[in-house]
Amino acid sequence: MSIFRDVNFVGAGADLIAFLRTPRQHRWLLIILACAPPGFIVLLFNLDVLEVTRPGPPEVTYIESWPADRSIKDIVASNLERQKIEDEQEAKIREAYKALGRASGMDVDRIEREAEEARAEKAKKAAASETAGATK
Repeated sequence: MSIFRDVNFVGAGADLIAFLRTPRQHRWLLIILACAPPGFIVLLFNLDVLEVTRPGPPEVTYIESWPADRSIKDIVASNLERQKIEDEQEAKIREAYKALGRASGMDVDRIEREAEEARAEKAKKAAASETAGATK
């Protein structure tokens, strides 16, 4: 079953040429107005493809090198500093998600309270299972 069974492309092309050859007062304006929306859509698709396929900036990975005589105190200090930076980044991400939740009408304070209670309950169960395992 063909979709184009009843379509005659040669006849359709001849009709289009005959229509375009007949002199009309606003023929070119109407042709331009008819071609503008599809042309605009094709242009937007083209711009989107160019933007999506443009490669991002290269990711630079730095490899840290430490002196061989580094003390435990220095190691702990650098670890604490790195952890502080990661905690700040995580707090920023949490605030962004809270802002999104508030904007979408969610009660983020209640959700956070429930999550804290669930974490505390889980920690309590883990502690109880550790003490029970240690007494065996």
